[in-house]
Amino acid sequence: MSFLNLQASYFAIENPLRLVGRWVNRPRHHATVRINQREVELGWSERAEVEMRRSDRTLVVELQLYFSCVVKKRVSFHRQPVDFETVRVNHRLQLAFRPIASAICDPREFAESYPAGRELTAAARMVPRKVQIDYRQGHWEGHFQY
Repeated sequence: MSFLNLQASYFAIENPLRLVGRWVNRPRHHATVRINQREVELGWSERAEVEMRRSDRTLVVELQLYFSCVVKKRVSFHRQPVDFETVRVNHRLQLAFRPIASAICDPREFAESYPAGRELTAAARMVPRKVQIDYRQGHWEGHFQY
């Protein structure tokens, strides 16, 4: 018998220390871009700014609204060129929004690997309003809200 892991479940409760860390390292840099005729406010921390300056490659922040058994918000970071449309924020940063429908609805497969799916053009108007990114302990982190 396995125990329920609340941090890895669909209904994960975020660690309160992470929320405090987000408040302490709140965004110091801001930009507003338009995606699908809607304004998106983007904020990033000083740590993220320093890490972006260190690299000679553009950072692509991919916002996914992932439809499977449930709807999940995901933020992925790419340093290599991508094959989907992006919006330029500045010379070091690009932003993309992609609503995706999973090809299957298997809770275990969804939780472990987010199976590939197709883009949902009908959900393209569900663009987030605010995005925040940070660079913490060697990893990019991000979240968005409506």
